[in-house]
Amino acid sequence: MSDRKLLVTGASGKLGSQVVKHLLETLQVAPSALIVTTRRADSLKALAEQGVEVREADFADPVSLDKAFAGVRNMLLISMDATGPRTEAHLNAVAAAEKAGVEHIVYTSMSAADRSPVVFAHEHDATEKAIKQSAIANATILRNGWYFENVIEYFASILQSGHWLTSAAEGRVAQLSRQDLALAAASALVKPAQGKVTLSMSGAESMTHAQMAQQMDAVLGTHINMVHLSDDEYRAQLAGFALPAPIVELCVTMDQHNREQCADGTSEAFEALTGQQPQRFADWLEAHKTELQELANS
Repeated sequence: MSDRKLLVTGASGKLGSQVVKHLLETLQVAPSALIVTTRRADSLKALAEQGVEVREADFADPVSLDKAFAGVRNMLLISMDATGPRTEAHLNAVAAAEKAGVEHIVYTSMSAADRSPVVFAHEHDATEKAIKQSAIANATILRNGWYFENVIEYFASILQSGHWLTSAAEGRVAQLSRQDLALAAASALVKPAQGKVTLSMSGAESMTHAQMAQQMDAVLGTHINMVHLSDDEYRAQLAGFALPAPIVELCVTMDQHNREQCADGTSEAFEALTGQQPQRFADWLEAHKTELQELANS
């Protein structure tokens, strides 16, 4: 079985590309030992030129998965960046991994997937259950905390407006950088668990939204005004901005998730898996200071 390879799905995505970089550079995995999948092989031409095997895979097409997962020993299933069809797609991937004889599967889930009120939590919960019920002998389920990068990608309006609307109250959030979560996923892939384990990937600090705003002010020179609301008030405010209803519910349920301490945690499991401490929020802010200040001034 030594000739069987490691596989990373979604390798052209934001997380997947960083996982592959860690595998090749940080963990020194030989390119010839790695398979990556994507919907369009030409998007990963640079990896193919390095000697990584690139295969096309479509989670909606089980036949493509049979071909993509052949000869794989350890597999990283990166959750799709979509809702709705994600459950069926993930279950197709788990079934194909089982059929291919994968010995160890790693899955990037979310914190408190089995009890979170977030609108997409049920998709992660269903995938976790499918993995646990499968015949795949070993599994590492990574319950990833929220990304620091959400500040840029989803909550730029906080910086732009100077107001942070929230119904999270005193809920604490132990966030991490995408870079750290990529390292954790890469580490889990090359260090197979014995049996099936669930690990909470949380950051070095667990903070309320107000404490995060204080750090943002200190590093970026902003003056963020915290606006504490009930869920109904928050929902009404967001609807008043003409946001689509699904986005409104996503934002409200994410704050419910935080308020119910579903995002709280410590970095012990991350440190045990990777051998290092995760980046702190203030350090991440400093590293992205120029980009964040440009957002604040836009």
